Amino acid sequence: MKTAFTLIMLLCTAICIGQELTIEGIIIDDQKEGIPFANIALYRASDTVKIVKGSVSDLYGKYSLQNIDSGNYILKASYIGYETVSLPISIDGDLTQNIILNTDPKWLTEVVIEGKRSIRNIDKTSYTFTNNQIKKAKDGRELIATLPNLHVDKSTNALSTINGKSIIILINGIKATNDDLKIIPADKIKNVELYDVPPMRYINDAENVVNIRTKSLDTGWSGNTYTTLGQMFSNASLALSYIKGDNKFTFHYGTHINMKRNIEDLETGRYNYQISDDNYVYDYIRKSQSWGYQHNVGFTYSRSKESNYDFQIKAFINTSNGKLNADKTIAFMQNEFQEERIGSLKDHTKSIVPTLDIYYSKILPKNNSITFNLVGSYFDNEQQTHSAETGSTGFDDSMLINNQKKTLISEFIYDHKFSNANLSIGYRGHYNYLTNELTNSISADSHKERINTKRHYAYGEISGKLKPFMYRVSLGINYDTQLEENGFHNFTFIPMIMAGYNINDANSLRITYNSNTQMPDMLQMSDARILIMNNFYQTGNKNLQNSHFQSWGLNYDLYLKNFSLSASLFYDYTNNSLFDLYKYGDNCVLFQTGNAKKDIRRGGEFNINYTPWEFLRIGGSMGSYQQVFQPSKEMNSFSYWSYPISIYLSAYYKNLSIDVFQKLGGTFLSGLYKTGIDKISYISIGYTYKKVNLGLQCFFPFIKDKYSNKTIPSSIVYHKTDYHLRRKDHAFALSLSWNFDSGKKKASIQQNTENYDYDSGLFKIK
Repeated sequence: MKTAFTLIMLLCTAICIGQELTIEGIIIDDQKEGIPFANIALYRASDTVKIVKGSVSDLYGKYSLQNIDSGNYILKASYIGYETVSLPISIDGDLTQNIILNTDPKWLTEVVIEGKRSIRNIDKTSYTFTNNQIKKAKDGRELIATLPNLHVDKSTNALSTINGKSIIILINGIKATNDDLKIIPADKIKNVELYDVPPMRYINDAENVVNIRTKSLDTGWSGNTYTTLGQMFSNASLALSYIKGDNKFTFHYGTHINMKRNIEDLETGRYNYQISDDNYVYDYIRKSQSWGYQHNVGFTYSRSKESNYDFQIKAFINTSNGKLNADKTIAFMQNEFQEERIGSLKDHTKSIVPTLDIYYSKILPKNNSITFNLVGSYFDNEQQTHSAETGSTGFDDSMLINNQKKTLISEFIYDHKFSNANLSIGYRGHYNYLTNELTNSISADSHKERINTKRHYAYGEISGKLKPFMYRVSLGINYDTQLEENGFHNFTFIPMIMAGYNINDANSLRITYNSNTQMPDMLQMSDARILIMNNFYQTGNKNLQNSHFQSWGLNYDLYLKNFSLSASLFYDYTNNSLFDLYKYGDNCVLFQTGNAKKDIRRGGEFNINYTPWEFLRIGGSMGSYQQVFQPSKEMNSFSYWSYPISIYLSAYYKNLSIDVFQKLGGTFLSGLYKTGIDKISYISIGYTYKKVNLGLQCFFPFIKDKYSNKTIPSSIVYHKTDYHLRRKDHAFALSLSWNFDSGKKKASIQQNTENYDYDSGLFKIK
């Protein structure tokens, strides 16, 4: 027995000695907030010089040390601005060890942390900020805008990308507005995740996602007011937030007014087309004015139990009123007949959209969580359009639309976190019901049409790291339906595969493949119809199908202390691409949305961000790509090269700041048109006193917003037009903003869904 017992003990000892164990935990500060990028090192108790294992905490402060033998060790955690902690530990099995770092008093005045401030993952880059950066930013949005490829666009007063790609803002995972971001103090920003390839749940909604993670927000009041008075537009917004206990209340109001200026935009163009044996030439000069307003008001209530559940209910309403007046002088020719004409177009739209958004998220045991989101919107729209022309064969045509559109979006997500990977499984249903009461040239009496569409979207996604390798694999299925006569029922697989390699801390490579689908706007599939010229109608198209987009890419990223560069090569193919189409009708020409046979885009792009000195930041983007387009199998394909360029400069001195932005780059191919890029150009000067900022902007100070459009040879209608948006030339605006906050610390809700219907249900007059 004694011998057997001895053998068993020796065997257990051998197993323990050969066993590879894991130490994991979270590094937090004295406010119980995770510390990202903290250094963690493991030493043997008998040798405190040689590191056995070392690592860096992630954005949440979590760390993991693997493949460790049993024994006695010293675990050391450190981060600049905090006192280093050394803990003696004894390991005879897997161990969870959390560590608290206290602020080092000698760093309380100011901490300037050099070195690694970002972590590159397969689809995003995560950033933290120095205390010096935080100190110089007057609010959270201004701090976020210092990241590569981001800035505050003074023409829209919105956080935007320098290369013009669409963006979604999330705060702790919840869809947020610029006003939400402005009421967060800069020192409450913990870190930022900047996705250049959005997660699957956002893949159809935007090209970039910015997720801002905050520290515990303050109990009490916080808010922001902003006003812009300008020649081209005026803005005003108010955001108020109050936190008490586990409850948070937020109110916001915003308005945007497009001013009606006496200066008219100028369009010079020509149409040339043929119907049967008749040739038509239509030369015109069009002067137009557009103006109107949008108002939005909302209220949000949220309740959050840290590490337990989050509940939020949001109610808001948007209203808009837009007007377009255009007058034409026309030189009309039909065969040998010539005539001078006067034309006019008036378009007036009204819309009111109430929305209710309910969100619930629950954290479950063993690194599991579930999320549920339900969003309902009701669109009540009215549109009056009148088009007329004088002359012997002139016309007088009207279109009246009254419609109601109901939208319901529901989403369910299950998440599980492994030690080195994240798994997400989700489903989203999007249901649209449009009732359209329409009067136009098809019938003098109003008639009703109903258009119902549904989208079912299910996906699974896993992402993680294997030492220097990164990966993300997703599989989604879309079931898109249009339920009316001549509708469609389309199943589409939308996989995504991404693989990356971290060459070192500064360099990484990625290859990507992703796909998604796009549904037409509902009124693009309707009987809407307006006469815009003789025998020439803008209409809807009941035979439209959804489009399917696929993209392949190779990306290189470089992140240095004062310089970053992102370069990419891409090949995009869209099946059934949606585009503006000319086709023959019953003794007329129809202008409507169609599905293309071929739509290819391939080329390269690079973005740079350079901070040579602390007070100066220079950013820019340049692309070079070819587009190949074929409208139908009966028509030839056409190719064209584009070279878009954007340049940004920001500098400050004490309380003064200056921002300069310029977007240019000629033309690009959009369906049947070689289309000019609508330029952006401004200089903005700001002065900040405490939390009040005064700004002066001048738009298009050096150049004029001019561009041209021209149809490609495959089009049955030749159309060339030159635009000069004169209302933008040398337009000035004065802005005033004020931020305030007070109170005690309290954690904020973390939502990870974003659902909203952006199809307003209005007919877009072109």
